[in-house]
Amino acid sequence: METEITYLKKPKLKNPILMQGLPGVGNVGRIAVSYLVEKLKAEKFAEIHSPCFFPLALVSPKNEILSLSIDLYYYKGKKDLIFVIGDSQPVDYKGYYVICEKILELSKEFGVKEIITTGGFGIGVEKPKPGVLGALTNLDDIGKLKKAGVFFEKENSIGSVFGISGLLLGLAKRKKIKGCCLLGETIGYPILTDPKAAEEVLKVLMKLTEVNVDLKDINKSVEQLEKFLKDLEEKTKQLTHQFQKPTKGYSEYIG
Repeated sequence: METEITYLKKPKLKNPILMQGLPGVGNVGRIAVSYLVEKLKAEKFAEIHSPCFFPLALVSPKNEILSLSIDLYYYKGKKDLIFVIGDSQPVDYKGYYVICEKILELSKEFGVKEIITTGGFGIGVEKPKPGVLGALTNLDDIGKLKKAGVFFEKENSIGSVFGISGLLLGLAKRKKIKGCCLLGETIGYPILTDPKAAEEVLKVLMKLTEVNVDLKDINKSVEQLEKFLKDLEEKTKQLTHQFQKPTKGYSEYIG
């Protein structure tokens, strides 16, 4: 089996922005981008299937077997958008390059000039209002991102962005496609999703793409999460330590 793109249809889009949100720390990017897909009623138009994903299948609530995939949706508005969401990141390093090249292949076909990737940045503590940290391929755009609510420290605190969120932009830059990475500050527990951080990333995404969606549903999730974190913090410390053993040469952010 080879990594391949399966098209359900080929929409006509004008200079679309490609937005990526895959599983990672706190599932921040996945929550944020999936929420936009749902609220904008974006339409699915393609799937990426690959042997680079984990060797398992999902079972739906209706007991249907579903293979792992990355799904692509489109939305036509003031700015046309392509959303990249999915079940899994690749299982090995080579797979990251394979998947990124497929996404860039699709980007070229649809005339993508800008890519926004999203994720979580583990800081080890809970903040009442998480910040959104940024990194970008073209420093000329830093003013636009600051205006949208992205925080840039005088000295880079990110270090590196491991996974498709980082690699995709690195490869895109070589192909003259500009882009930025938005990282919502999160505790960093791998077993917990963080809609609070996802909400802050969502606010930035809406400003950058000129779309507007109601955040009331995600706000309910935030309230539930706050109580959940307090109740489970002590119980998950040991498991969190097991999952987050430091890897030499990488930042705390993975995904």
